[in-house]
Amino acid sequence: MTRGRFIRRALVAPLSHGTCLMSELARLRDDHLTLGRLFRRLGDVIEQQDPPPQVELFELRRELVSTLLAHLKLEDWALYPRLIGSADPTISATGQWFKDEMGGLAPAFLAYSEKWNAGTIDADWAGYCRDTRGILDALRNRLARENRELLPLLERLDRAA
Repeated sequence: MTRGRFIRRALVAPLSHGTCLMSELARLRDDHLTLGRLFRRLGDVIEQQDPPPQVELFELRRELVSTLLAHLKLEDWALYPRLIGSADPTISATGQWFKDEMGGLAPAFLAYSEKWNAGTIDADWAGYCRDTRGILDALRNRLARENRELLPLLERLDRAA
């Protein structure tokens, strides 16, 4: 079994008493809360005059990247296919629009992540903080729009099912 299929199964695998570990919608909402906390923590760090110890910043960045990438995979597997496949043209079009938009934000985040490593952060703390503010603003805006526009559509589909 591939890692992706294992993760997908784990998200909705029945427990011994017949319930699911966590619904897709609940998992997406939980991810959004976690990502919001990580965005705030990183935002607090970049407001400091000097960089924190490298190990501390590395751990925060590692947690953010791994959480964000897992969340994006979940959206690709669970959110977009359901929305795009909806018989409701508004839901389908909205899902496709958000999926297409994410196609621009994800590469921007990966380029940012590749640009800033321990050496480049240490050499240009102010530049790192500036770029981090920009990417955090884009991610926060996206998260707020998903909470406001996409998750209610998924909830609507769940109720109709």
